[in-house]
Amino acid sequence: MKRCSYLTHLLFAFFAFAAAQAWAAAETDPAATERKRLAIVLGNSTYDSERYEDLANAANDARKLSESLTRLNFDVLTGTDLKGEELENLIEEAEAKLADYGAVVVFYAGHGVQFKGENYLLPVDTPDPDSVESLTSRAAKLNDIITRLSSRDRQTFIFLDACRNNPLGEGAGDGLAQVEVGENTFIAFATQPGNVTVDGAGENSPFTTALLKNIEIPGLSISDMMIRVRNETEALTVGRQVPWDQSNLREQFYFTEQQVLDSASLSASLSKILSNPSMKEKLLTQLASSDLQTAVLVLGEQLRSVEVDTPGQQAIGGQQVASLAPALAIEDAQKSVVSGLETLIVGSTSGDDEAKHIDLVKSVQTELRRVGCYRMTVDGDWGKGSVRALKDYYRFTDQAESTLEPNVDLLGELFLRSGRVCKQPVKVKPAVTARAAPENQPARRARGGGGGGTAQRAPAPAAPPPDISSGIGIGGVF
Repeated sequence: MKRCSYLTHLLFAFFAFAAAQAWAAAETDPAATERKRLAIVLGNSTYDSERYEDLANAANDARKLSESLTRLNFDVLTGTDLKGEELENLIEEAEAKLADYGAVVVFYAGHGVQFKGENYLLPVDTPDPDSVESLTSRAAKLNDIITRLSSRDRQTFIFLDACRNNPLGEGAGDGLAQVEVGENTFIAFATQPGNVTVDGAGENSPFTTALLKNIEIPGLSISDMMIRVRNETEALTVGRQVPWDQSNLREQFYFTEQQVLDSASLSASLSKILSNPSMKEKLLTQLASSDLQTAVLVLGEQLRSVEVDTPGQQAIGGQQVASLAPALAIEDAQKSVVSGLETLIVGSTSGDDEAKHIDLVKSVQTELRRVGCYRMTVDGDWGKGSVRALKDYYRFTDQAESTLEPNVDLLGELFLRSGRVCKQPVKVKPAVTARAAPENQPARRARGGGGGGTAQRAPAPAAPPPDISSGIGIGGVF
């Protein structure tokens, strides 16, 4: 009996050690935790029935977003002007691929309808809207799509730029129906409940225009991105349209996590900005609330729009930046960036060495946060948390710890680094259900010094989700 017990303990120790090693390897190797990402992008513009208004921008919205997501290293399935059978086939194709993906994005632009709390996406061969039955006969149920694609172990994102006028006329209201959010799912609508969207006068709708402008900005979480999209959509529509979203995500998500930017173009854009006094001043102002790489990309885009006819423009990600000629090698790009940062950061506060050091520390902390390694307040104090973040950066990039102190060389390297580097796994603790004490048994008392104790309380129930049903009708088109 003792021998069996000894062997059991030995085997348990062995498997525990093996599991710990596997977990450590997964944490150390970014590729071990990196999974592919899938996007299904749909845009229906031209409807067969004259009773449905053609949507000039919907198909173009889908094409432009597909290009953007491809640059962000998504595998993209794109469909425009789809009939009912074609729409179903595309969803089935995506469903068959899901096992290989850690995240899936669905974007739909086109007509849709909601009836009795159920939302439908309308294919281009939808019959004349003589009744609800004809209207939904070939439509795809939004809740069914969410159910088929969502999973506790996979992040699912739904973007709907589809809140259009009701084709049934009077008798059913316009607007959206409440959505059943699946596990680990995020849903964004182009406008608020009870409202309709506008198609827009440009090449893209206002919502998609704002989405395209922000989705490729490095380091933006989906939460921060949607704040920008919401504000810009509201501004573009003069307050008529305010996007809203629902989320049941279990961890933060970054569209730019796997994005790779061109170092030479980044360096060239920084040099171009620093050579322009007004742009340099704008860059210093933006650094008070933004990371260096994002600020350079945004200002580089502004420079490009001014010099749009200048030859030698080069694309990095979705942002176009002015490129210097000839193109710089990676080593030369690093040297050029360091030289520029010496002037920008170290030389920005003349005569005050302490202020210069604080500015440098803040910049390094901000770039470490952008790549996912620093999760504390950017305060200019290089303490234990900052050192630990830098060690994580070295570990996830498979580098020796060349320095644990902030300097311009380190800032330059971080500035040229793409995507999310430190991808710490998020552990979700299972909910603890409190057991009620039997009626004839008193509640247990907490142990402690002294004879008396306080009865342990069951944890308070979680707060219910916010009520978003206000203003939602029983029927309408989105």
